[in-house]
This record gives sequence, C-alpha cells and structure tokens, in this order.
Amino acid sequence: MQVLACLNGETMPVEQARVPVWDRGFLFGDAVYEVCRIYAGRCWLEDAHFARLRRSLAELEFPPVDIDRLIDRVHQTIAASGVGEGTVYMQITRGVAPRSHAYPDPPVEPTELIVVRPYDDSATARLRESGARLLSHPDLRWKRCDIKTTNLLGNCIATEAARRAGCDEAVLIDTDGYVTESTHTSLLWVRGGRIEGTPEGPEILPGTTRQLVLRLIEPLEIPFAETKVTLDELTAADEVILVGTTTEVVPVVRVDDRRIGAGSPGPVAGRLWEAYRRAVEGWLAGRPSVA
Repeated sequence: MQVLACLNGETMPVEQARVPVWDRGFLFGDAVYEVCRIYAGRCWLEDAHFARLRRSLAELEFPPVDIDRLIDRVHQTIAASGVGEGTVYMQITRGVAPRSHAYPDPPVEPTELIVVRPYDDSATARLRESGARLLSHPDLRWKRCDIKTTNLLGNCIATEAARRAGCDEAVLIDTDGYVTESTHTSLLWVRGGRIEGTPEGPEILPGTTRQLVLRLIEPLEIPFAETKVTLDELTAADEVILVGTTTEVVPVVRVDDRRIGAGSPGPVAGRLWEAYRRAVEGWLAGRPSVA
C-alpha cells in the first residue's frame, strides 16, 4: 500500500511531491498543520481538527483558504489510498514568494499538502499495557504554542533527549518551573480522584483528544480542574496520563527516576481508555455520542 500525497489538488505517490525552495513553509516554518487519526477509512474528530485548523490560520492572518475544498480533497485522498487504519497529515503554508520576513503583499496562493499513510498502533498498544516513561526537559518552544504551527524544533530537541535517555516521551517545564505539556501529546494527571491539566492558553496546544476526554469523563463522574503544577507535584500525583491523536490514552509509570503512583498503569487511565474505545466504536457504528 503506497503512501499518497495530494499537493495543491494533485494526487501522487508521496515521493513525487515537491515544493519550490521559496515556499515560506520551507524557509520560515510559516505554516500550520493538523493530523487526524483514520479508523475504517474515516477521519476521527474531523470537525474538531478542522475547527482548530481554521483558528490557526486566522491567528496567523493567512490569506483565505477554502476549507470545504480541503475537506473534500482529504476524503478523496483517503479513498484513493485504500488506507483503513492510518493518519492524514494536512499542512498549509503561506505560499511561495521571494524570501522576505514580511508577509507577501499582495498575498500569494497558500501551498496545501495532504499525506495519507497507514499507522501501526502496536508500539503504542504495548505502552498502554506497560505504561510510558517520561523525561523532564525545559520547554524551549515559542510563546504561541496554542497555534498548531510547523515550528517544532523545541519539540524535536526534547523528543531526542527522551529517546537518548531510553524514555518514550518528554514532559516540558517552563521557565517558572511549571509543567506545560508533552512534546506531541496533552498531559493530564490525577490527584484525589480528580483529573487535572494545565490551563488552556498560549503555553499549550488546545488538544482535540484532551477536549474529547473532558466530554468522556462526564458520564464517568470524574471531575476535572485546570491547574498548574511543578515537576515535584506532578511526580507526586496518583496517576499521569498522556492523550493524543495517535497516542489515544497511555498511562505514565515513571518520570525521570521517579515512580508514578504504584509504578503501574492506574485505574483512571484504564477507565479513560475503555471510554475512548467505546466512543470510537459507537462513532463507527453510527452512534456518535461525544465525537
């Protein structure tokens, strides 16, 4: 099964996709993106992802982008790929223009890229059973993490540090000593039977899976609160949980050299995972209750 790209409306094998060197996404990271999980050939949480994409484009004052056309192209590319279980990556750059820091004036046509590829969940599935290990790392990212841009060098540095330390993910710590989130997942923790998370704002991405989890916990009667915690407070929590588009729900058993809770996946993470799977299964069966 080949990986397909749709570049500005033209579908091709991903190896054939090319952009000019003057593309502002290549030169400046002047681009936004989204990733959707594909189940049975369909985009999970599609409306939420495209709503966040619209917000990212607006926050960066992009020229108009035809989102309805983009959605159609996403569906067509998925169908052409034959991918049943996978991901769809969507990236929009400000377009091609001579290199200058100022935005092109007049605006140029944005560059639109869609990539559909299979996703193997087996490694993440093992982490759901064993629990993930995290490395704490300074948060080196820019000050508008609420916009989903391709400026991910800070994330890459932290991810590489975690990999070299034999960890599965990094938890980011801001200059005031507070936990923000992880490099490619939202971070939640449990204290006293309550799920908590960093307050939404410029320091973290408004995670679509995090928002889903907040809806899932309502019938479970698990309360939620936004709060800031230090690394010491995080490691003293009863449970720590990663949630994300491909991660779905993964418990954390260790941060640095400190054990979380009993050092094994906790009960709240288990309940969240069961609720998540039921939500996906209900959506696929035509019984959407939370998506």
